[in-house]
Amino acid sequence: MAVSRAKVRGFAVAAVFAVVSAWGPVGPLRAQQPNASSKTRPNDNANGVGNELGSMPDKVLKTIKENGVIKNVDLAARTVTIGEKKGGDLELSFSQPNGREQIKTSKKYAKSTGKKKLLLEEVKVGSKVQFEYYALLGQLMVLTVEE
Repeated sequence: MAVSRAKVRGFAVAAVFAVVSAWGPVGPLRAQQPNASSKTRPNDNANGVGNELGSMPDKVLKTIKENGVIKNVDLAARTVTIGEKKGGDLELSFSQPNGREQIKTSKKYAKSTGKKKLLLEEVKVGSKVQFEYYALLGQLMVLTVEE
């Protein structure tokens, strides 16, 4: 009882066609098809509406990297006053939420204290720091304690 190759191929094609037709019409992939939720989302860029007004900054935020000395730490307002080498003082807040401030330590300071990161409460007045901040917002990006 020999079955010819043509019959086997015909059966295979019919089986594949039956499975594909059971799944539905052949078209774009499911991820590419627009659905009702993407049409109603206000901040979804795929629907052509784009972002709402005011959610994007007007220009690129420029960061400035400088050195200085900590003059004051305000724990209630979560701000740091840093004296620059130029003579001016900067009062900067953190862009991160309370308790998650990016306060790192230099390698030399980390060897002497054994800590790679500090809490705002552990920062001492008079410490030499290197900091990077957003000039437009007045917020610190990273504060690195050196001594």
